[in-house]
Amino acid sequence: MNLIEELSNLDLTGRQARVYLALLQLGSASAIELAKNTGFKHPTVYDVLDSLKARGLVSESFLGKKKRFTAENPDNFLELEARRQRTLGSILPGLRELYLGGVQRPRIRFYQGAEGIKAVNEELLNVKAKEYFYFGSVQEMFKTNGERYLRDYFKRRIERGIWSNAIRNPSRERDEDYMQPGEHNLRRVRYLPTPISEDVAGLYLYDEKIAIHSALKENYAITIESRELFVLLKTIWQCLWNVAVEPGALPKPGGDFPGKERAET
Repeated sequence: MNLIEELSNLDLTGRQARVYLALLQLGSASAIELAKNTGFKHPTVYDVLDSLKARGLVSESFLGKKKRFTAENPDNFLELEARRQRTLGSILPGLRELYLGGVQRPRIRFYQGAEGIKAVNEELLNVKAKEYFYFGSVQEMFKTNGERYLRDYFKRRIERGIWSNAIRNPSRERDEDYMQPGEHNLRRVRYLPTPISEDVAGLYLYDEKIAIHSALKENYAITIESRELFVLLKTIWQCLWNVAVEPGALPKPGGDFPGKERAET
């Protein structure tokens, strides 16, 4: 294990980590000894020691007229973390108030490639409302993510009690059991009255956010945080849901889909 890299996760710079580790090994040392051990110049060593003392990780004492430095117990990192958590807990409400009360601007994130698309999928597993609303195609979903990932994703969604509400393209269905509607799958499904013959992007609505997947050829995902756009698209989604076809009303293979006559007139 590279301790210098690991200490960087505790907010120590590379120089701070090297000086602290040197003191742990030496027990105590003068600035001159630390400079020789680390290869840093004397002024650099003193600056680093001052910063480590401020964090309670190094103490100083005198041996005669010479100043010596000693590394404090590494358990002090636990106290530093506890102090940081207390500080965060005290200021977070105020920061949230500023965030929510400030000028609202849409936040747009762009993801390229399959890994970016999966990263957006994973975000759905943290939905605060415990449900999301989806429009798209099951076959495209399988082509993009693969069955192994989707089975694992389904299990994790069920464990977290998240409902999937989907308006799906009836011409792009699959018959896997975990893709079927029902309370046991925490899944509500309706179908477009008229099937779409082409590949389409997927649209997800959740927690006042919008996610769009266009994976087969264009291979990207976008997330948009915008309450106004969310309300508009959720309204459109609900209108589609109201006229969508219940699973039991789907035609048999080769038959016409409900609403086809209306769509052709």
